[in-house]
Amino acid sequence: MKSNEVQALLPYRWVILAISMLAGFIGSYAQFQLPPLAYKLIPALNITPSDFALLIGGPLTGSLFICLIGGTLGDRYGVKNVVTVGLIFAVIGCTFRYAVTSFWPFFLLTVLAGLASGLLLANLAKLFGAWFPPEQMGTLTGAFMVSPMLAGFAGTATTPLFPSEASAFIFSGIVCLVILILWLIFAKNKPAGAPDLPVLPVIRYLGEAARSRSIWLAGLCALFVMGAMMAFTGFLPELLRNLRGIDPKPAALYGSLPNLGGIFGSFLGPLICKRMGVMKPYLVIISLLGAAGVFWAWQLPVGLPIIIALIVAGFLMSAILPLMLSLPMLLPEIGRTYAGSAGGIITTLQVLGGIAIPSFVITRLTSPDSATFFGLTALCYALIIIPALLLPELGSRALSSRTAARTDGVSAK
Repeated sequence: MKSNEVQALLPYRWVILAISMLAGFIGSYAQFQLPPLAYKLIPALNITPSDFALLIGGPLTGSLFICLIGGTLGDRYGVKNVVTVGLIFAVIGCTFRYAVTSFWPFFLLTVLAGLASGLLLANLAKLFGAWFPPEQMGTLTGAFMVSPMLAGFAGTATTPLFPSEASAFIFSGIVCLVILILWLIFAKNKPAGAPDLPVLPVIRYLGEAARSRSIWLAGLCALFVMGAMMAFTGFLPELLRNLRGIDPKPAALYGSLPNLGGIFGSFLGPLICKRMGVMKPYLVIISLLGAAGVFWAWQLPVGLPIIIALIVAGFLMSAILPLMLSLPMLLPEIGRTYAGSAGGIITTLQVLGGIAIPSFVITRLTSPDSATFFGLTALCYALIIIPALLLPELGSRALSSRTAARTDGVSAK
């Protein structure tokens, strides 16, 4: 293959998208098995709400320590090999949570459960960039993000239906093992015949990516997105149970609705942005609307009003992250060569937000049983505006203008 246009014609690219979505499913599924079990796990493990927030963020914790180096290793050794190692650890983490009865072993296993998802997210722009043209990156990343959102919905909604916590955790381990086998069979780093990228020292990949101001700004956007999302979805079932008096099973169902909305937000958000043609105004509008949704949705009357509001809130909270994850392939200074390392920086900041903001900021400033909890969560989402306004304009109009300028330059020669 000699061009992105040829890449876009290869049918196998859809297999790559499908297998990537499967690999991105399991970390979120294992993670969101925990919120509906809060009322059981907190007393069983003898932990505090802040400790439980750390447990929910366990898959993200694994990503925090592995994403940065994982993206760089993806540049050096290939995405397939790196994600395969993560999936092997994830099988162990997902399965054996049933066998532990104290905080730290449980926490360690949840960390392992999230390794594969973190490694894949760090290398997503690199993998998709080998198979799809740059103008499709936002849409494709949005399609990929449907998978973890669907996993979050499924994990929260179905876990209370299992006869025991042990059966729920063992089931997630079996699903992870199946995904590992399929990944080994179908995943490919690049199309056959595509030129190999230059092999550089590991530190070179990371150094070049770290020089990009836009990568750090995208990472800050992702940090606020994930921090708000984890606080909102992680404690929603428990808050609905305590403040609204809703029984555990209906509370778990309501708590899964933001993830259901996130399925549509992840896919449609980039399409809406593409239709608008400008990215920065889109980010500002969505962050403000999302903050309002987080603040008001859970307070509405039980029934149809709260169902619609929670789905809309989830839609808005999920409509930004795909754009941030696809950004490395849109930056001239990054491109496919350094996309893994750049994605590692973005996802490291993303998971840092998912761990630190709920566990060490919001739950320390207010109780999860307080309405103020979601007020701070809404503020966190609104803060996306600050780094978003400093990003370069990378909407479809700007990309089209850049492509036209490049074409004119070639024609002139």
